[in-house]
Amino acid sequence: MRWTGCVAMVLSLVAGEQRRPPEPPSIAIRNVAVITGDGAPTRAAQTVLIRDGRIAAIGPADAVVVPNGAAVVDGTNRFLMPGLIDLHVHLSKSRGSSLGLFVSNGVTTVRDMGGDLEELVRWRREVAAGSRVGPRMVIAGPYLESAVNIARMRKDPPAARVEPFERTRMGVGSPADARRTVADLASREVDFLKIRTVENEETYKALNAAARAHGLRLVGHVSGIPPQVVLEAGQGGIDHAFYPSVEGSQEDRMAIWRQFAQRGVACVPTLVTLFEATFPPVARLKAVADDETGRVDPRRAFLSRFLVLDWREQVSEASDKRTEALRKIYNDVVRRDLREMHQAGMQILAGSDVAVLNIFPGFSLHDEIALLVREIGLTPAEAIASVTGRSAQFLGLGDSIGTVKRGKIADLVLLDADPTADIANSKRIVSVFVQGRHFGSEALDALRVSVQKAEDRRMDDWGRTRVKR
Repeated sequence: MRWTGCVAMVLSLVAGEQRRPPEPPSIAIRNVAVITGDGAPTRAAQTVLIRDGRIAAIGPADAVVVPNGAAVVDGTNRFLMPGLIDLHVHLSKSRGSSLGLFVSNGVTTVRDMGGDLEELVRWRREVAAGSRVGPRMVIAGPYLESAVNIARMRKDPPAARVEPFERTRMGVGSPADARRTVADLASREVDFLKIRTVENEETYKALNAAARAHGLRLVGHVSGIPPQVVLEAGQGGIDHAFYPSVEGSQEDRMAIWRQFAQRGVACVPTLVTLFEATFPPVARLKAVADDETGRVDPRRAFLSRFLVLDWREQVSEASDKRTEALRKIYNDVVRRDLREMHQAGMQILAGSDVAVLNIFPGFSLHDEIALLVREIGLTPAEAIASVTGRSAQFLGLGDSIGTVKRGKIADLVLLDADPTADIANSKRIVSVFVQGRHFGSEALDALRVSVQKAEDRRMDDWGRTRVKR
């Protein structure tokens, strides 16, 4: 299945920079504890040598020869792990400036789950060319929606909508529509397909069959689709959760989850959207959306103008009644199912669902992996493997990224505390390496400043308002 994304080459540190300083021939991270990203025990006192954007050598600190002229990064009392992978983002809504936020938070690969294909491809090319700072991007293109849902969206007058949905969503109303739509997308620069709403079971099955015929994986929502139908159709990944759940006993459910595990179908639950976007009081969510200075939440100061407008629209649709209903569903069904999936051997992988209300680009992925530990029962080491090596394998990129091993692309994060002891330490970032390009503390600060100065923070450059603040 095609999941291929472009390798991010980070060549500038601040907005407007035309040239970058010459790279040292090699970079050596000396005397560092290495978390490989595959669940193996941490390897103490290692030296990792980076050359030409890849890991050229790794071994005991006194055994790896550091060549003359190499830049040396002191790893004493620090921990090196693979760059993080966010498997559920919407970059068109978070806008181009958010790409720098992912890098500054150690996120070196993202899977875009629905957006404006033309600009996503453009951003991916700009990242590869070095004119834009950003992570590797694996792209679905537009959301696949039921024709009924598209018709519902069109009932609102355009001026009443923030999102230009016609650029991001394609209606699929029949099996014939499914075949035409998949053929069209397969001819463009998409890596996979994402389904959100579905017209009926026949159309759902046709979408899966057409995707397979074109060598594309279909992933996404499964609400309202029975698990056995999902298995029969061959959907390659589940985002969020099943609702309604499997009927019957725990034994019946475990039998279903084991089938998903055997077929390599992973679940990306995006728990952070519940705990940060749904469960907090509406007044708190409104305060964050309305705060222009970042006093309520410092992360708010980095958001694009469009995303702020979209969040305010989401706040207007929130209610305490909806919150209580979703909290009950989570407590009664969703948490149980996710724990059972994990016990049955299904891969539970990490995605933040940027640009949902109160989900911050780059930052919120760390909150998600903490929830995988607290709510689902993954160990910190399992959570790190989930957000690195296992996600890379799921994307079909495991041969090049996801683990700290010789020959792999040097997408790395250096921390000043051990995340396997406390998963919250994943936030304690000292340096980020993107294809071997080193972002130390000063460079990360400069990158965050460049995000705050971006034009799309002052102006809606994509939606229906296009108004400067």
